[in-house]
Amino acid sequence: MDSLASLALATEPPTDALLDRAPQSRDDYIISRKMTKHIWIMSVYMSIIVFGIVFAGESFIPEDPLYTGPQLNGYVYPGRKFTFGGEPLWEVYEHDYGTSRHFTIVFTVFVYM
Repeated sequence: MDSLASLALATEPPTDALLDRAPQSRDDYIISRKMTKHIWIMSVYMSIIVFGIVFAGESFIPEDPLYTGPQLNGYVYPGRKFTFGGEPLWEVYEHDYGTSRHFTIVFTVFVYM
């Protein structure tokens, strides 16, 4: 219940005129058209950011210089186990280095959004 109230306050600023409004009927939708629009726009925005980091993050996310992983160009190594062609990518390093730091960054960004 608190999440719907906070979502409603995020889409419409609280004013005194809202208190003078008649109560909603039982047949009205809980989520208004404006709230639906905001939900869709934010979901598309978040999807673009997360997919951008998943598929292109290895070309712009800098790696910690103290980490001596397999990537030598200064950027984080991609977390995919296989290339798009099916050849091994991270799978050959997983035993030596553990899971990829790329997916850790993806998860952290997802949580912070």
